[in-house]
Amino acid sequence: MTEALYLTDSYQTTATAQVVGVGSDYLILDQTIFYPQGGGQPSDKGTIKSGTAELQVKSVEYNRGEIKHVGSLKGTFAVGDAVSLAFDWDLRLKHMQWHTAGHLVDLIARQVYPALIPIRGMHGIGKKLFIEYEGIQSIDTDQLNIELTKLVTSKPEIKTQFVTLEQLKQMSNWLPAKLPTSNKLRVLSIENDYYIPDGGTQLKTDESIWPITITQVKQTNNSTLVHYVVEQPKVKHYHDSNHRSNSDISPTITSIESQFATNLESVANQAELDAIYLKYLGKKGSTTTLLKILQGLTLQDKQKYGPLLNKLKKSQEFQIKKKLSDLQSTIYDLQSDLTIPGIVRPTGRLHPTTVIIREMNEFFRYHGFSIAEGPEIEDVEYNFRRLNLPEGHPATDLQDSLFIEEPNLLLRTHTSSVETRMLSDFKPPMRIVVPGKCYRNETTSLTNSAFFYQYQGFVVDKGITMGHLKDTLTKFHQFLFGENVKLRFRYKYYPEVSPGMGVDMECRFCNGSGCQICKYRGFIEILGSGMIHYNTLKACGIDPENYSGFAFGMGLDRLVMSKYGITDIRKLYGGEIVYL
Repeated sequence: MTEALYLTDSYQTTATAQVVGVGSDYLILDQTIFYPQGGGQPSDKGTIKSGTAELQVKSVEYNRGEIKHVGSLKGTFAVGDAVSLAFDWDLRLKHMQWHTAGHLVDLIARQVYPALIPIRGMHGIGKKLFIEYEGIQSIDTDQLNIELTKLVTSKPEIKTQFVTLEQLKQMSNWLPAKLPTSNKLRVLSIENDYYIPDGGTQLKTDESIWPITITQVKQTNNSTLVHYVVEQPKVKHYHDSNHRSNSDISPTITSIESQFATNLESVANQAELDAIYLKYLGKKGSTTTLLKILQGLTLQDKQKYGPLLNKLKKSQEFQIKKKLSDLQSTIYDLQSDLTIPGIVRPTGRLHPTTVIIREMNEFFRYHGFSIAEGPEIEDVEYNFRRLNLPEGHPATDLQDSLFIEEPNLLLRTHTSSVETRMLSDFKPPMRIVVPGKCYRNETTSLTNSAFFYQYQGFVVDKGITMGHLKDTLTKFHQFLFGENVKLRFRYKYYPEVSPGMGVDMECRFCNGSGCQICKYRGFIEILGSGMIHYNTLKACGIDPENYSGFAFGMGLDRLVMSKYGITDIRKLYGGEIVYL
């Protein structure tokens, strides 16, 4: 378990911790100040250091009590290492402004329209800012903006506290479903008039709230979305140890001056000198940024800091020119062939399949799913038998599986094998998705390959119906392809589900008119789904009389091809440099 320090102090910008888990691109700590993506709010970014080892944190993930810090590792970390943590404060402040703004919008919306029932909030993930409510509602944005401006300018009291579920029931007349009863809940309150369970980072009462505007109201799929924007001030504020914003930039000037001298002293070649120039005097450099901030300060502050900043800039420019001259005189003293061409290092990028998997994981994490993995060399029991495919079943022949020499072992033909492992090893309720590689003995063509990626998902709980499945798949496709995506649901037989349902999407290459990609049908089959079969639940040790569930699985390759307009799967995995 990772202790989440941000729950008790959203303004703590540095901390120390101990490493409890290490991966190829991640660290798990005993405690952290980094906020993991969730609740509609994006994760923090920053650095974790131990001696010469460093992790540039690019994303933070939460999974069953563990918080995983993912990014670029330099050097070696080991379990037990003491580390120092520091996140990007400007990014954290922006996320807090977005998140608190969402609750202020919700407060006003439900005050003006008491019948509104919130479903979810999006506070910056994918740069989306909105609150979604049940049903189709007619909402006057002008009225909401008037009330919202009054609330923001009044500097409302904002605070968080930990209470029991019973205490929360006495505070609020509306609560989300399925709140935990065993642990205390962290609750956000505004003006002692709005109480809601919240695990995000929020502004304090004395923090300046950025201007908020409700821009539009959209109705879609029997719900209403209230979209808002938050306007970031042009003047950048600095964060001190007392958690307050201020415009005293003299410590920053001194710090930049000291760091510049240290960095310049260690420069050994022109490439490193160019990097120093960009870091301090480039378009987004530290010194350049301070000069831009100067324009937004008061006249008194301009007179105070202007001469200091100009002196700093001229000094840095002079020292860089002198260092360049020293380096050039040194180069000509070396016995080197300066006519040898340089080495071109092309920039790499994520593969389209990786991009899609991450986007899908983001969607399902937001909706409460965990992400699981399983072995690619699988046992027949999990790959077939527990999926209602007994020995001799014709479906086992149709899949043309790739068996290995060991008896009853094969390269898994679908990620459904992980589903049966999860159902056998864990007790419901559960929501799980499984991305991974699969293998079948197929002839390679425009749309098929012996090696492919599949994305499996399933939910098991009491009272799960086909309606839950259809709603989940509709929202997923709208998230990935836009709200105007056209889908077709039809009955289809799959041995592991009953009833089974195929989901087709209008071909994005021909817009439904018919082409070679969709085999002139106008639609492309995207996934198979259905209610988990009675026999599958029973084979995995789950009582089908008390529990039900749905499952879905899709070949990621067709999804990737539709998303990015790729017409041949052989190009996707055939070493095409454009995808690497």
